[in-house]
Amino acid sequence: MSTAQYGMVIDLRSCTGCQTCVISCKTANEVPEEGFWSHVIDYYEGETYIASEVDGKVDMKFRSTLCNHCANPACVAACPTGAMHKSEETGIVSVDQDICIGCNTCGNTCPYEVPVLQEERCVMGKCNLCAGRLDQGKDPFCVQACPTRIRKVGLISDPESEVSKLIAEHNAQPYKPENDTSPSAYYILP
Repeated sequence: MSTAQYGMVIDLRSCTGCQTCVISCKTANEVPEEGFWSHVIDYYEGETYIASEVDGKVDMKFRSTLCNHCANPACVAACPTGAMHKSEETGIVSVDQDICIGCNTCGNTCPYEVPVLQEERCVMGKCNLCAGRLDQGKDPFCVQACPTRIRKVGLISDPESEVSKLIAEHNAQPYKPENDTSPSAYYILP
């Protein structure tokens, strides 16, 4: 079990669905082919960008998703080679593409459908929370690029961190907590 855990808080009250997070992630990380490491989905679990009626009013709300860097990641448990692994120092879940065999077991096991098969190289790819940028004291590209500044990243294992305080103050919730993976991405709900 890791001693530190990075995570993210995303304030859905101000997400406009612009997909700048998706574009910045794909571009900056040079995500190949048709793969994406983050997504923007309809908050109401319908089709993206379809208006919904809520309490008699037409509404559009979005959920920006990424790897949850779970405390108990299903993808790591399922990986037959150990390519999918969790850092003890940061809690970040990453894939070692040098030993990945591209079997997609992690992708099929992840309840959030995060790992993506990069068919040209036959390896898996996924968000690593821009770990190299975090090491340099910089925000991940999705955090830096967000025009509404709804994303915050930090150590959720530190109760005094900004992200931990935001989680507590706004009763932020993980996405699909019923999967028993203990996600480290939290959402301030609309």
